[in-house]
Amino acid sequence: MGRKTDLAVIATARAQPGKEKELERALQEAAGPTRLQPGCVSFSLYRLSENPTVVVGLERWASFKHHERHLGGVHIQRLMSAIILILPEPPEIASYEVLDEL
Repeated sequence: MGRKTDLAVIATARAQPGKEKELERALQEAAGPTRLQPGCVSFSLYRLSENPTVVVGLERWASFKHHERHLGGVHIQRLMSAIILILPEPPEIASYEVLDEL
């Protein structure tokens, strides 16, 4: 049985054509430190099969407070600075309160 999650976050980023690998690299650099943060239940990255410019991040957090602390992390600030040059528009980020999970 997995740890309880209060918050799930789904972030979708679309790279400019030709900058797909740069986006992947930037997100992977942020993934390691994110996974080590208190309250991070899981952090996964996925590429859209039909469109390699699209990467989706699925995050699960023990609480909203843990996620808020994560957003203030140095590695996230670095990520945000890097993706400004990679994305043609801001990522779509949606937060969900978990109602039921395995």
